[in-house]
Formats: sequence, C-alpha cells, structure tokens
Amino acid sequence: MRVKLSKASLKKLFNAVLEKHKSWKNAAITSGVSTRTLRDWRQGKYSIPFKVFKRFRVASGLHEDELSPIFLSDFWHINDAAKKGALVRMRLHGNFGTPEGRKRGGFASLITHAKKQTDFKVLKNINEPRYSQKFAEFMGILFGDGHVSKYQVSITTNSKTDKAHALFIKELIKDLFGISAKLKYYANENTVVVVASSKALAEFLNRHGMPVGNKLQKGLSIPIWILSNALYQKAFIRGLFDTDGCIYVDVHKINKKIYKHFGLAITSYAEELLNDVIKMLQSLGFSPTHRTSQKSLFIRKQDEIVRFFQEIGTNNPKHYKRYLNGGIPKRP
Repeated sequence: MRVKLSKASLKKLFNAVLEKHKSWKNAAITSGVSTRTLRDWRQGKYSIPFKVFKRFRVASGLHEDELSPIFLSDFWHINDAAKKGALVRMRLHGNFGTPEGRKRGGFASLITHAKKQTDFKVLKNINEPRYSQKFAEFMGILFGDGHVSKYQVSITTNSKTDKAHALFIKELIKDLFGISAKLKYYANENTVVVVASSKALAEFLNRHGMPVGNKLQKGLSIPIWILSNALYQKAFIRGLFDTDGCIYVDVHKINKKIYKHFGLAITSYAEELLNDVIKMLQSLGFSPTHRTSQKSLFIRKQDEIVRFFQEIGTNNPKHYKRYLNGGIPKRP
C-alpha cells in the first residue's frame, strides 16, 4: 500500500521530518533510501510507501487527519502493464497457464530444491482462540494501528510514548495465538513495530473480520461476534482507543470566561467503523459527539469520561497517566 499527499500535506510532513532528523541525509539513511528518493517523495513525484509514511507521521507526532492522505492499493499502477506483458509472452511462447506447463514447473521446482538442498515451507500452526474479551481487544488494536499482509501481522506505534503498550501487544499475541512476536525499532524515528510472521495467523484474522492489505480501501466493519456481546464491545473499544484514541484538554470560552475540561477522542478514517463505535458507545450509555466532516468521535461529559476509564479502561499506560494528570495534549 502507498500513500499520496497534497502539496500542502507533503510540506507539513517533510518539514516535520527535517526538524526531527536535522538533515535530509539523516532522514534518508534512517529510511534506508537515497536522498534522491526522499526528494522525489517530498516533491510528490512518487507516492510514499505506507510503512514509511506511518513511521514519519508517528515520529513527527502528526495525526492522519492533519495530512488527509489518499491510500493507494499495492501495485495500483501496473495492471495495464501486466496485461500487455502477458499478451506479448503468450504470442511468443503460447499459453503458459496449461496443466502441462504447470507440471513442467513443478518438476523444475523439485530439481531446484534437490540441488540447493532446500525444502518447501510448511505452514506453522497457531492456537486458534475462541471468542473472548482478549481476542476482541486485539481486534480493536488491529483495526486501529494494525496491518495484515499475506504472511505477516504488524502493529505500528510510538516507541517513546507507547513502548509499554507495544510490549503488552507482544504478550497478548503470545497468549492468544501461541506464537512469538518481535519488536522492530526504527532508529531516530520514535517508532516501534510489533511483528508476528505467520501466514496461518493472517488467514485466521482475515476469517474473523480483519482485511488483508489496505484495510481502509477494503472497509472496516466490526464483526458480528463483537457487536452482539457487550463485554466484547467494551474490549474492542479499549483496543481501538489504546491505539487510535487520546485524552486531551478541551478549552472553550463562555461569557469571556475560559473553561478547561477533559476530552476523549477516537480517530479513524474508516467511516463505517467510526459509526459502529458510536452506536456501541451509545448502547453502553455514553453520549459521543461526531460530525460527518470530522474523522473523530468525542466524549466530553466529565462523568462519562470517568465511567469510560472505570468500565472500558485502558491497557496503554500513556492514556491512564494523562487521565490522572488532567489530559495534557490539546484537542486533536
């Protein structure tokens, strides 16, 4: 998946990147690309890989709604080229998708493995958990900052403010699925990625409601098994809040007097997901506010914020500390 930004958003993002890395050379080295590639991204000549965009955004402390990204599916630009190439090859060599062709390819693969003394990869089994609050919370985490590819599951977060939650996610994966995840840190980017490499896990999560690939383009719809159980709803909201939510100070003026109160927000570019979360919160007795032009829902009533932490809670220490300390960040 790749990301396309407007000129204004590119300027905002890369100004923040430059401020973080002090020079374009440092930013390029950290990203593992040449300064020319970085310049091409900066000038909008090419779209930006999603993982690079997310690392830049998280490290810079920018919200997605500040940049209004357009998400492009993998290989979006080569459909026509692939068709033309296939037609040319078929004209030269005939139809290569026949049983005879596949048989020859299979024998060739066996010979190659024999020469290199390698073997076919065997799919590793995972524990397939039953529906539970822990599983529902993990789905909320995935719907927030997660990504599922064909062979891998990853969750990207801030290595400074959310390290404890990253460790929690790592242990949650072990507890639920019986496999070990790794933490990948990206130097000078304030980013940590929790990675679980398992095709079986990716397929299992996909069967239970998590899209493979671009989750925004494919649509995020909360699974029925979560919607039909109040405890699972709370757990899912907790996971989503811990990744895509925040506590902030809501400042407003009435009759020239300034008032400061807690505010709680959950942000998502998936409109259907946001609407589902609003309905769940309402069914649980909360009064979230939301406008169609916004990408966030808000809980502003002070008693409801207290009840949110009592009944739904958080497994991200950052949120709980901010709750105890009076919010700290400004409204997103």
